[in-house]
Amino acid sequence: MKKQLLFTTSIFVSGLLCAQVANKATKIPSNLANIAVLKTKTIDDKVTNSNLSYQSKVQVKNAQKTIALTENVIGNTYYDLQSNSSVGDRIVVNADGTIATCWTFEGAADGGAYTNRGTGYAYYNGSAWSAAPTVRVENARVGWGNIVNTRSGKEYILSHNGGASALHMASRTAKGTGAWSNSTTFIANATGGNWWPRMVTSSPTGGDTIYSISITYPVANGGTAYNGLDGALLFSRSTDAGATWDIVNQQPTGFTSANYLGFGGDAYAITAKGSTVAIVAGDSDSDVGLAKSTDGGVTWTYKTVYQFPIPLWDATTTSSDVNGDAVADTISTNDGSFAIGLDNNGLAYVSYGAYRLLNDAPSANGYSYFPYTDGLYLWNENMPQNAGGTIVAGIEDLNGDNYISFPTPTSGMLAFGSFGTSLSSYPSLAFDATNTMYLSYSAVVDSMLSLANDPKLVRHVYIIKSTDGGATFTDPYDVVPHSSGSESEGMFPSMAKNVNGFVHLIYQRDFYPGYAVPPATGDVDVENVDNPSDIIYIKVPVSEIMGNAVGVKELASSSVDGLNFYPNPASTNATIDVVLKETAKMDINILNAVGQTVYSTSVSGNIGSNKVEVNLNNLSAGLYFYQVKVANGKAITKKFAVEK
Repeated sequence: MKKQLLFTTSIFVSGLLCAQVANKATKIPSNLANIAVLKTKTIDDKVTNSNLSYQSKVQVKNAQKTIALTENVIGNTYYDLQSNSSVGDRIVVNADGTIATCWTFEGAADGGAYTNRGTGYAYYNGSAWSAAPTVRVENARVGWGNIVNTRSGKEYILSHNGGASALHMASRTAKGTGAWSNSTTFIANATGGNWWPRMVTSSPTGGDTIYSISITYPVANGGTAYNGLDGALLFSRSTDAGATWDIVNQQPTGFTSANYLGFGGDAYAITAKGSTVAIVAGDSDSDVGLAKSTDGGVTWTYKTVYQFPIPLWDATTTSSDVNGDAVADTISTNDGSFAIGLDNNGLAYVSYGAYRLLNDAPSANGYSYFPYTDGLYLWNENMPQNAGGTIVAGIEDLNGDNYISFPTPTSGMLAFGSFGTSLSSYPSLAFDATNTMYLSYSAVVDSMLSLANDPKLVRHVYIIKSTDGGATFTDPYDVVPHSSGSESEGMFPSMAKNVNGFVHLIYQRDFYPGYAVPPATGDVDVENVDNPSDIIYIKVPVSEIMGNAVGVKELASSSVDGLNFYPNPASTNATIDVVLKETAKMDINILNAVGQTVYSTSVSGNIGSNKVEVNLNNLSAGLYFYQVKVANGKAITKKFAVEK
């Protein structure tokens, strides 16, 4: 089950992976650091200093990445938690050029009570955005809405109503206009009620078949077990644009008590194209599974994306001892923040953040996790089951020193906002008509400090794309503006499934990392209380994601015209392909996680492609860096992984 953070005062940094430097920043190799934070198992209903020397180092690179996007502030919210885990579909780009968006909204500063929490809504009519909302859409307190526009023009926002322990549907017959109708019986509730829903249509531009998932009300929140699951994942369907629902509260194959103890809020995602529907679900202490249907949810097949090493693990009663030697093991797993997409051939892709946990003292308090774990995974149905896929993104080393620099935080706190996920997470997936894949996510920014009284690293929203099914990706395109001395954080990106020459995306932006819901005395990010966050819409030309990515600009200004490493991850051998504009000497190094050189060679390069074969047999499994320096140019450093 998904856990919420409960910070202890005994956070520690492993001396093997960290070093203190004179400027009182912790420099951690850009893969993993051993910092443990206790997590509890309950999901709640969630009732100006700066370091200019750091910021000056990243200013030019950030400016290179954000020159062509269109940005609009379409609303705001005082309720700054947009998801417990995975980000839902909160933007629809229609075939006629109109756009509908939604987010969890609170319009007033009330000390953190959030009594008027509901859905904020903004609409683009083809020429202008509607005014920022001042009231919620619904007639009751709800949370975590998802929006669809149907082909026939209807509009729905599905959320959960805490007071009624039920799904809440706000609807109207014409998108963008008219009064909203509200119902908690639109879809029949399961025993105990349904919470934390997701909703999509059968077309990226709006179909008349609607698919929905939600979970039954968890026991800790006052619910009851459902078919042996504490929070059962349930599927519903309407084939007539929401007028009736012919499948209600169905348990898809695989998501049963045979494989899971239950599911936490938002630890799942759904997507659809036509009659093909795909659902990913799991959590950091369980398997990650894919249920897929090609007949609109009538029948399902199930595959294991990632297999947790201890079946049906209960952290309250059992340690994380994997090998049975009575010693708790650290487990590499997922962070419960998922995205799922279907390419134009119906192949399912799943993305999520890396995570590590340890439980050496089973109790009701749950387990400990390692908050400095980084990496964004991607898996598709052509990959082996159980293994979890490959890492395709992570924190960018903006200073080029093979380290990520973290400020030294107040005792017991983190050096960034606390979301309980990987440092690169909250993914969103989409495909365009050419089957090019687009992957957005939020990641901590190397050395970029917030305005908070206790400065922390901010997160930014990035987009990468792949034209070869995820084998290779462009370097990240940063959509969050850089402003030296007043850096802001970008979180909870939701990308439209319709990529029509542009990537359309909304995200939440403010000056204070993390969130504060509710503002209890133990809340670690209290500066967020009564400080509003903006909701941002962006439109990025797809060509800019390639042309203005960090790394592409660097390569263009040197003798290097292209650089690739494959396979990634590698096992015994790999190839570094360096495309040169001119004949030049190439110095190639491989560094381990602590910056030590473990392989080095120099070769004479010719104009065009130069393939350098590298023997990796002597390297253990883990993350590494390959570094290429041509002639007297700047060394280019990139990540790769070794699997054994």
